[in-house]
Amino acid sequence: MNRQDETIFALATPAGRAAIQIIRVSGTGAARALRRLTGHLPEPRLMRYSTISDLNGMVIDYGMAVWFPSPASPTGDDYAEFHLHGTPQIGRMVMLTLEALPAFRLADPGEFTRRAFLNGKMTLDQTEALSDIIDADTEAQHRQAMARLDAPLSQLTETWRRELVALMARLETLIDFADEDIPDDLTDDIRHRLDHLINGIAVTLKDADRGVIIRDGVNIVLIGRPNAGKSTLLNALAGRDDAIVSTEEGTTRDIIKVSLNIDGYAVHLKDTAGLRQSESLAEKEGIKRSLKAAAEADIILLCIDGQDVENKSDFGSHWVSLHAELGLDKVASRPVIIPILTKMDMVSDIKLDKDWPSISAETGFGMDALRMVIRSAMDQLLGSGEAAMVSRQRHRLALLSCQASLISAKDVNPVTLPELLAEDLRHAAQALGRISGQVDVEDLLDEIFSSFCIGK
Repeated sequence: MNRQDETIFALATPAGRAAIQIIRVSGTGAARALRRLTGHLPEPRLMRYSTISDLNGMVIDYGMAVWFPSPASPTGDDYAEFHLHGTPQIGRMVMLTLEALPAFRLADPGEFTRRAFLNGKMTLDQTEALSDIIDADTEAQHRQAMARLDAPLSQLTETWRRELVALMARLETLIDFADEDIPDDLTDDIRHRLDHLINGIAVTLKDADRGVIIRDGVNIVLIGRPNAGKSTLLNALAGRDDAIVSTEEGTTRDIIKVSLNIDGYAVHLKDTAGLRQSESLAEKEGIKRSLKAAAEADIILLCIDGQDVENKSDFGSHWVSLHAELGLDKVASRPVIIPILTKMDMVSDIKLDKDWPSISAETGFGMDALRMVIRSAMDQLLGSGEAAMVSRQRHRLALLSCQASLISAKDVNPVTLPELLAEDLRHAAQALGRISGQVDVEDLLDEIFSSFCIGK
């Protein structure tokens, strides 16, 4: 039997004791499940108080049952729910009863949502938005996911895809009637349409990095020489002792990560191994990971021990050497780099650089000002805070692929090589279709829905 023809069921509420629990059923056997367990089939979309019994007639619970016939249901299939008292044993007994019915099985992770997609109830990016709503830890993540639940990206890309399909249909006519007279303005018209699409994609991609950062969190990495005060600073920003602090150099060997919520935004703060020449294999690996973390960071806090620049007028030499060591000269716009003078409680006389935050994480000196600098850097990355249309790397890569195909198409003469132009347009349309699910994306579905919980 095709698994799509089987009736699935699952607990839709968290496991454990609670006031109520909900068991969902979807598939052709949903009506049969209601009749066997409650003795009746309720009116569609009306909750009905019911006695829930096993297949031998033994009463399991008194609760509510609801029936949604296809196609007007959450999954597009026949669908039912049992609302029960929240005792784990009651849930187990009901699910064992359902499992005993022919062609019934426990749902796979995300299978209810997957069926909703396959039955046209949701687009692919809507299912991803639903996943993001479930996983949201901050207000910004929740706001962005909710804005995407109406599928604005799918609606926009589907409009573009239809334009490409219409253009391809015109090219097919040109190929089929190659001997006919070709309009003089055809080449200009096609290039104008391609420019319009390329520019539209470019505008949408402008916010892509911001959307991905909001969804995945801002990566802030602490970088510096050994004993530059990185671990103490991480503990101070986190408000707890997550990193080991010691005067011994090379204490930090691996990446220490702390997740924070700063003004409604998810932040991943990372402490790294101090940068220096070392013979220790473990420390070398730690330094290698430090450099990798810096390359992937959104914001770098470049920690420089204030004692190392005491009574020196040139603070910049320390910054320049670390900057070169990290290879940051090769990075165009990211990450944002914030040089920080640390351990200022141990510095007696120094001419401070007004552009550099100067702190003592030990005493709290300068920490409020540093937090304001960090928040300003986050504002620079996140802009207005409005929900971005593109929030997943998958969407960004699909748009970039489409844009590349359209740029390639512009270089093709539609009069002499319409077949090549049509091929570029087909690739562009397929890239757009991957966003909403308008193409064959079986492997992609497996990846997306496997991250959902069982009852979703």
